[in-house]
Amino acid sequence: MQMGVKVSFNPDYFKKLGLNGKGFEDPLSKTIDHTLHDSETIIKKEVPRPGHSQSKTGYEPTGNLQRSISKNKPNPLIGELRSSARSNGRPYWQYVNYGTCKMPANPFVIRTVNQVIPKFKEYFHEELKRAGIL
Repeated sequence: MQMGVKVSFNPDYFKKLGLNGKGFEDPLSKTIDHTLHDSETIIKKEVPRPGHSQSKTGYEPTGNLQRSISKNKPNPLIGELRSSARSNGRPYWQYVNYGTCKMPANPFVIRTVNQVIPKFKEYFHEELKRAGIL
């Protein structure tokens, strides 16, 4: 699983800050660190786990998906969540998130994103203030 939020800025935003597109890399990297931590915590609460099945066919989550989720930061401006859980050679999170003929959809990825986006904005503004940009 890779879940990401692409961040792009309108050039007018940089003009408003007086940056011309520079000087935001460090605050953005710190924002990604905070957001990744929160994202991992939130998604592990949102993903189905043992004793929390919505299946009408008797399926019971094993907890493998929850345990397989980890954060990764391949460079300072990219953060991602990953899952190594697979079923039939495919990423298992897709089956859980979108459902199958035997299991209803449980859109835990969307719920996580909806909780994380406001936090990202809050953290970014805090980091811009801390850096003296705002």
